[in-house]
Amino acid sequence: MTKRLLSVENLQVSFATRDGENQAVRGVSFHIDAGETVGIVGESGSGKSVTAKAIMSLITPPGRITAGNIGFRGESLTGLSEKAWRSLRGNRIAMVFQDPMTSLNPVKKIGQQLTEVIRRHRGLNKEAAFAEAARLLRQVGIQHPEQRL
Repeated sequence: MTKRLLSVENLQVSFATRDGENQAVRGVSFHIDAGETVGIVGESGSGKSVTAKAIMSLITPPGRITAGNIGFRGESLTGLSEKAWRSLRGNRIAMVFQDPMTSLNPVKKIGQQLTEVIRRHRGLNKEAAFAEAARLLRQVGIQHPEQRL
């Protein structure tokens, strides 16, 4: 039996401008089941990034979600507090941003960046976070992860 991982129903996102409300996303609906890979494609400015940011509750004023429901593993994400989102983001749900060149800070070592995130979200000490980062790198096919970190 396939489990529903993510569901987006009738998502609408608007941005307030001097000229009024600009609807950036209008009625987007889709679902992703566990183990499924989905790509969202479209022209520049068609709302792909805004949709992804809305799912992660990263829309900031003057933007706002005006309608719709977002569910993750059967639970509604719509209306969660920022505190609830902080414990969810990076721990149970995450987003890979469009520009890979801005994903890591070039002046910090990769190991420092990865272990910092693991420590923050999982409450591990430095050694345990290092071991977890190495395990995750190994899982995605990075050879000699301890050296890479």
